[in-house]
Amino acid sequence: MRAAVLSRTGGPCVLDLVEVDPPRPGPGEVLVRVAACGICGHDQADCAGLLELGLPAVLGHEISGVVVESGGTRFGPGDRVAAKQFATCGHCVPCTSGDELRCPERAFTYGGYAEYAVLRETSLLTVPPGVDLVAASVVACAVGTGLQALRARAGLRPGETVLVTGAGGGLGLHGVQVAAALGARVVALTGDTGKAARLRDLGADEVVATGDTAWQAILNATGGRGADVVLDNVGRPEVFRQAFRALADRGRYVLTGQTGAEPLRVHPAFVFAKDAVLTGSGSTLMSTFTDALAMVADGRVTPLVTRYPLDDVDRAFHDLDARRITGRAVLVPATGGS
Repeated sequence: MRAAVLSRTGGPCVLDLVEVDPPRPGPGEVLVRVAACGICGHDQADCAGLLELGLPAVLGHEISGVVVESGGTRFGPGDRVAAKQFATCGHCVPCTSGDELRCPERAFTYGGYAEYAVLRETSLLTVPPGVDLVAASVVACAVGTGLQALRARAGLRPGETVLVTGAGGGLGLHGVQVAAALGARVVALTGDTGKAARLRDLGADEVVATGDTAWQAILNATGGRGADVVLDNVGRPEVFRQAFRALADRGRYVLTGQTGAEPLRVHPAFVFAKDAVLTGSGSTLMSTFTDALAMVADGRVTPLVTRYPLDDVDRAFHDLDARRITGRAVLVPATGGS
């Protein structure tokens, strides 16, 4: 089978397309013919050498496809499945209580940049009828991350205002839709105001351009009150300064991503003066993944993807780095199902 293999890190992502033997599933695993695999900021961090990763490696955790061989009991050949970011043991107390992100055997999902991938059953859900497999590939990460952050971490209530940073990016475009679907008033903060019309079509009530006076524009857009919740998909100091300044009293600020290496700095007084909650949300519970797929199936959220053949993986990363992509870049191997 063909696979895009990462063998070196530190610069622009360079992946070698090679022929390798297909993997074989072990107990509790399935072999999936990959229909699609999204490209995420986590993959960019792997390429840059910012995360611990043994090399050579096949990246890719936003995976969908069709089961062709099973070593488990939950899925069989022909099943249409999609993966979330982590697999877990499935039987410890955190797993059986619905808090599986605390599983001591939690393992990040890899292997999607290939024609076939072995995946643990505990990372998979059945893709509902009528949901395209390419769209399904990005649901756990691009949709589920925002849903987890807004619902579980921020405790968002209908009618509250959500500020979504990086609103024109892969997480942001979906975060805007999720916030709107949850009944929020949505303010989109973006460095690409050319996407303003698209953001409004997706549910943004207001669109604000990033910059040194963005905080004032956000306050103006919220009648001076500020945002009840900030969904920060960027994690950059210049964005944090503006967004946190525009956070309402007793607001909740949730970090879901980091697109630069510089750390954030905040005076504790700024946090307690607002009586604010500053927290993070790093992944997707299976229950959240289930609900995110349901939101896609019933049309409340539409996954936005730009497709690339597996052969064009380097171009996909180049376009992603250059911010030319709307939504998620998705690799589509020629052997993928539908």
